[in-house]
Amino acid sequence: MRAVEEGGRRGAPPAPVPVPATRAKRRAPKPPRARLFTLRRLALGALLLILLAASAAIAYNWSGIRSETLSRAEAVRTAVVDHPEFAVTDLEVSGHIQLSVHEIARMAGIEPGTTAISSLRFDARRARDALLLNPWIERASVAIDPSGVMRIAIDERVPVAIWRNDDGFFLIDKGGALIVPVAGPEERLDLPLLIGDGAAAAVGDARALLKAAPIRALPRIAGLIRRGGRRWDVVTDSGLVIKLPAEDPLAALRRFVDGRLEEQVAPFAVTGIDLRLPDDPPVIRLEPGAGAMREELLDTLRKPAP
Repeated sequence: MRAVEEGGRRGAPPAPVPVPATRAKRRAPKPPRARLFTLRRLALGALLLILLAASAAIAYNWSGIRSETLSRAEAVRTAVVDHPEFAVTDLEVSGHIQLSVHEIARMAGIEPGTTAISSLRFDARRARDALLLNPWIERASVAIDPSGVMRIAIDERVPVAIWRNDDGFFLIDKGGALIVPVAGPEERLDLPLLIGDGAAAAVGDARALLKAAPIRALPRIAGLIRRGGRRWDVVTDSGLVIKLPAEDPLAALRRFVDGRLEEQVAPFAVTGIDLRLPDDPPVIRLEPGAGAMREELLDTLRKPAP
């Protein structure tokens, strides 16, 4: 039994030799997690310090950095904007009569003596709005050609009458828009004089009446007075007031001319003739103290013209 045990013991593989605990601990690799954590903290701290230092430096020198950056950006922008390729050297103005080229250029923002401007600096819409502020200009357009020519086209208001209101005398256009004030009707003897509230708005009706009026009457008409916003009184150069109806005033005016009514009332103290009733005899308005001549005047007006 002992031999068997010994033989069996000899043939069995050798049992592992236990390693001392201190030796096993010395051979085991050290876990790297703690070391890496320490390095990361050091790196992060250094990075934070660098960022704080950079931020402090930028903050300390921010004014100078900003000024330098803006200066360089402005220099680049100026070099591009003022490049000769974008220069406008010629100005063409059309449609002006009352206004001169220099006045129009100044209103558009081009000062006298300017030889060239940059098309990138010039605001065409702003120039157009500035032109439209002038009472003489009704419409305007501003455009710049690729060839470097600025073209300004305007439509001026054309005065067609003088309107007198409580504030004085004004030139007005065909739409009744005020253009500029004038000292009096003697400044434009070629234009009719309109008087009263609403006369400017009815300038189209006044022009139509004068255009169709008998040629003999035109030199004698000194002005038209708007009454009630619906009809006209004609004032002759002798101060005679002719009241016209709201409907068909031209027929009444022809009646006045064809009947030579002004010649018939000239010897009398007559200040007005009312023709608003076409089927009735003219109504004569006398100056105060002229009532004694009324009957004779009515008889004269009823007689047929020679």
